[in-house]
Amino acid sequence: MPKLRHLLIERGFLPCPLPTDSVIMENLQTLSEVKNFKCSKEVLKLMPNVKKLGISYFHDRRTKWSSYEFHNFVYLHHLETLKCLFMEKEFTGIKPLPINLAFPQSLKKLTLSGCGISWEKMTTVVGSLHNLEILKLKHFACDGSVWEPNEGEFTKLKFLLIHLTLLEHWRANPTHFPQLRHLSLSFCFNLAAIPSEIGDIETLELLEVYECTQSVVASAMLIQEEQQNLENYGLRVGIDSSDHSLYQRGRYAGMYARDAEMLA
Repeated sequence: MPKLRHLLIERGFLPCPLPTDSVIMENLQTLSEVKNFKCSKEVLKLMPNVKKLGISYFHDRRTKWSSYEFHNFVYLHHLETLKCLFMEKEFTGIKPLPINLAFPQSLKKLTLSGCGISWEKMTTVVGSLHNLEILKLKHFACDGSVWEPNEGEFTKLKFLLIHLTLLEHWRANPTHFPQLRHLSLSFCFNLAAIPSEIGDIETLELLEVYECTQSVVASAMLIQEEQQNLENYGLRVGIDSSDHSLYQRGRYAGMYARDAEMLA
């Protein structure tokens, strides 16, 4: 066990508290599909070099979210990839769940699903991760109708996915995502439009829109038109919605089915 590098638990639990004879797994790099993982310092000290972590939280009302000690993620100094799914056993509506989230600066890839934290809180906690390159926000990961990032955050972000959200107004400009290459929006039924300034991000190569409102579709096409008028032909725009398809629907169906399977 001390030499173990990759561990897949198939949604199993890690005992808490841990047995007194627990061995420090210094070689462990991947821990996947753990259910209701309690991030106590005691547990994290046993996996000091873990790089990839995948967790699902199926919460009941008898347990406080704070008991999972999410703020201790910051002690995983080598963590590069983190996937967290949050669900309540008795779902009664979208509301903020794990309010004490915190992440290490080493993080490069982050997927959040179902946590329902405010856009402002997400921006503060996640936007300050200066090594983050990939951010996936799925299934009401963020709650609220307005998102307004701040300059100096998301400085290295290259890929942003927003999937299934109640977001209505997104205010952004090139200084908010200076390195963004790929933006993917799906099932954003309330979003009024993609900020036109997104098209001015010099590094942006691909803008994808899947099953969003017609106003979002129109804004994506307008961004492409405006960039072409500026002789920027490097920006590709892919649209797939109920009424407007520029990509084969099967391609997207397969892609999102795989995403759902990973976080189910």
